[in-house]
Amino acid sequence: MKERKNLTENLFEDFPDTTADEWKAEIEKDLDGGDIEKLDWKPYEGFTVAPFYTEDDLSGVGYLTGQVPGEFPYARGNGNKSNEWKINEYIASGGVKEANGLALHSLGMGAESLTFVCEAGHGRITGIPIQSARDMSLLLRDVPLEDVPVHFKCGLGAPGILSLFILEAERRGLDKKKLLGSVDADPLKRLATAGSFPSDERRALGEIGSMISYLSENMPSFGALGVSGRHFHDSGASAAQELAFTLASGVEYMDRLTKMDLTADRIAPRMRFSFSIGSSYFMEIAKLRAARLLWAYVMEEYGAESESSKKMRIDAETSSWNKTVFDPYVNMLRGTVEAMAAAAGGCESLSVQPFDSVYNRPDAFSRRMARNTQLILKNESRLDRVIDPSGGSYYIEKLTDTLAEAAWGLFKTVEGMGGLAEALKSGFVQGEIQRTREKRDNDIATGRAVLLGTNQYPDLREKGPKRIDAGLPEKPLRRSGDKAKRPDEGVAASMEELIDYMAGKKSLLGDVVPEEPVALKPAITPLRPYRGGEPFEEMRLAALKYKKETGRAPAVFPLPVGNPSMRSARASFTANFFGCAGFRILGGAGFDQAGEGVKAALGSKAKIVVICSSDREYPGLAPEICRALRAKDPGIRILIAGNPGEHIEALKASGIDDFIHARSNALRILRKYQELSGIGNT
Repeated sequence: MKERKNLTENLFEDFPDTTADEWKAEIEKDLDGGDIEKLDWKPYEGFTVAPFYTEDDLSGVGYLTGQVPGEFPYARGNGNKSNEWKINEYIASGGVKEANGLALHSLGMGAESLTFVCEAGHGRITGIPIQSARDMSLLLRDVPLEDVPVHFKCGLGAPGILSLFILEAERRGLDKKKLLGSVDADPLKRLATAGSFPSDERRALGEIGSMISYLSENMPSFGALGVSGRHFHDSGASAAQELAFTLASGVEYMDRLTKMDLTADRIAPRMRFSFSIGSSYFMEIAKLRAARLLWAYVMEEYGAESESSKKMRIDAETSSWNKTVFDPYVNMLRGTVEAMAAAAGGCESLSVQPFDSVYNRPDAFSRRMARNTQLILKNESRLDRVIDPSGGSYYIEKLTDTLAEAAWGLFKTVEGMGGLAEALKSGFVQGEIQRTREKRDNDIATGRAVLLGTNQYPDLREKGPKRIDAGLPEKPLRRSGDKAKRPDEGVAASMEELIDYMAGKKSLLGDVVPEEPVALKPAITPLRPYRGGEPFEEMRLAALKYKKETGRAPAVFPLPVGNPSMRSARASFTANFFGCAGFRILGGAGFDQAGEGVKAALGSKAKIVVICSSDREYPGLAPEICRALRAKDPGIRILIAGNPGEHIEALKASGIDDFIHARSNALRILRKYQELSGIGNT
């Protein structure tokens, strides 16, 4: 033992302490004397992240003092024995029998948890049409309910779906105290995304209270209340905004439910928080750590006594915001990075979206790839066996603290307005997210943020998906018409009443879902989830449609002339630039003489010509090329690839229509030339 200690001491002697100033000096040396501050990162969250941190930067981070994983305030994770999470798989389409088959196949191939989508509302059920006790039995046939957590995304149908699930468990004679899973009653999400609460807000909250009371006594490991942050993320929010508004959602539920004489220790274990995980790797790790940290302190304020009540249970899902229709296999890479961040951040369950889910109903191959992403992270990378994988990183610990501080400040602003519902009604939440959304959209439009294959580096040979059909199937929400036996729709029935009613042979889910006007007037401006690549995809799809209808996509002719290296680089830039909007790229080798290039351009019949040379050569080359081209084709459009500074106005006067370069707003320019080419007018 003594010998081993000496070896350890000798090992650390080989690595002397290095001060922050010494690190800074080495970095500036590598930068050839450049300012280290140019390496600072200024994310959408509104603070600055330095390129490196040292132990001294953590001196003010109080929650790290003596903290170990599994202990309050849980920034380092809820557990102290492993980093285990459940591999969750969504089942969202098909009939009840088909969904059962998909579920059993998924479990056989490595899934450890299931989520069934069956959202009820407005007289419709979206996803799997679970409408009766028989449907639930068929859906869960051969699913080992005591071993596999089963979650339901069921919207306004949460109490009814929970009743049907309980009936199935009782039919099988299962011990309900062992059942794991949840339903996701979340009226605040409904307010944010649909613009209004369910038609009876009081009843919706009463139903949540009834479910919590029942589950606390009978199914202590089952959840009833979903607290979603995903709709904030998918609407363009920053990590700080997603965290703050999700925290505010949880607090709003706590405020309302504790007024129903429910204690924090009865409510909190029934809550499950869901977050989307984007591809900003370290920020997403910090987000989950900060979420647990802040919620632990919130629950102390509510008087929670149980350690379990202070732990935030996180269901993570890879983001849809950054997924793309074109070059869709890149979505696998994005999903892998996001899954790693979720695992390192310490989620309880993780759903990896199949790579084709944004334009298609996932098939067996894409489901398998999504599932295998997590199986590799567990069985090959062993991320489930490392407690707090990011612990000890000065960078991540400091980022966690900074993000938590930024989110807490925004959260307090929301609370000062009266809570999340009031902040939504005032438009504050929407306005905050809109500002971040505009920054994100501008970064994508100008290429500062890259969506590979969409706004940069398109595969010019790609024909796009055969169809775009990512929507979930809908069916009418059936009612039995037996109003005499139906629980009173004006109040929230107890779970015992609902279970008793749903046990009837003719009882249907629609009987216990409140009827809503088909066109319920929004009380607020709703958030609009979207994907960042949609504007570029719309242009590309419009070009494909134009080609199908006319037989040929509009063409761009890069005219490389002059300096060989510059003309080649800018011809490639031009092909990449216009290829993102589906233009056909003509031309090939460069030209030593401008006249040769003009002749080839005119011979191509292209209506858009881009001169590709060096900024220094444009004043001498461009006027001559413009005169020659316009003499033969007055309607031709002539652009320059580059940003020749002081020569721009003179070049415009000589006939140049536009300039394209790395700082151009590609989206605006490409839309302009699509319109001039007749795309969208066929």
